[in-house]
Amino acid sequence: MDCPRCGNELLPNSRHCIECGSELDDKIIRLAEAEKKRKEKSSFGESSDLLKLSFFSIIYPGLGHAFYLREFKAGFLFAALFTALLIAANYFVGTFYIDMPLLIAAYLVYSFAPVHAFRIYRIKFNFRDDYAFRSSVFFFRYFVVVATALIFLGAYSNYQHYFYYVTQVNSAIYEPVLKKGDRVLAETGRKSDYGIRRGDIILFSVTRGVYAGNFLNVSGEYFEKVIGLPGERIKISGGEIYINGSRIEKKFHPLNKNAVFALNNTEAASGAGEYFVCVNGVLTGRETTLYALVKREDVSGKISRIVWPFDRRKNIE
Repeated sequence: MDCPRCGNELLPNSRHCIECGSELDDKIIRLAEAEKKRKEKSSFGESSDLLKLSFFSIIYPGLGHAFYLREFKAGFLFAALFTALLIAANYFVGTFYIDMPLLIAAYLVYSFAPVHAFRIYRIKFNFRDDYAFRSSVFFFRYFVVVATALIFLGAYSNYQHYFYYVTQVNSAIYEPVLKKGDRVLAETGRKSDYGIRRGDIILFSVTRGVYAGNFLNVSGEYFEKVIGLPGERIKISGGEIYINGSRIEKKFHPLNKNAVFALNNTEAASGAGEYFVCVNGVLTGRETTLYALVKREDVSGKISRIVWPFDRRKNIE
């Protein structure tokens, strides 16, 4: 306890101040003890407030302003700016030169919002000259900055892994639908609900294909149009494709227009949960077209659009 007259600390269980020599009566001691308890309670309250403010700010930028500080205008601006940047980054996903700066800007908004909220709290409750409070703010501020960085990076990584995948076309054999150098977006979310139809371009993994009646190892990840659906018989003859004896339209032919000639006189039957596709592999140093029966569980997603170059951005139908 401190002496209320000179401010120096009293010895434990003593009424006398060793600095000013004052003898304190019971009333002063009780008041000093009450003040000490009030300060301890206030200090605990400050930490609790900062914890709550940190929690709201981490959930979403602007929530701490709106729900705890009642600064609705600032809260709305932070939330609206963060949301707009995320929507824009999602729209331009795969461009890299556009989506990454937008994501960085979104992270800066996300991490700056709690720092700004702490500043308002400090001014609002007049804690500018309180060293203990400044120390608490310093701790919570950098805790929140680190937490927002981890949360943002974790959310981005999981979103990229579970909802979309960007890959690049490395061959000219898919022209005119896809050109060499195009970046395409594969939607990988809702794995059990792709709704795969004939003509859809799927992203898939395959371990082997069939060439001239022989099984060959072609391990890797590919994308191609679905030609045959589960339970169908496929025949390629004379530059045409027949499904269960009926000729299909040209729009359902493989992306590689030479595939129907490379696989002439091919017959196959797809089993339950299998899709007939062409695979463009490399044999003896040259590109060769094979066919494969891709199992449902090996399908990673559907190619939905071209995202780069910018002048070729469009949905793939």
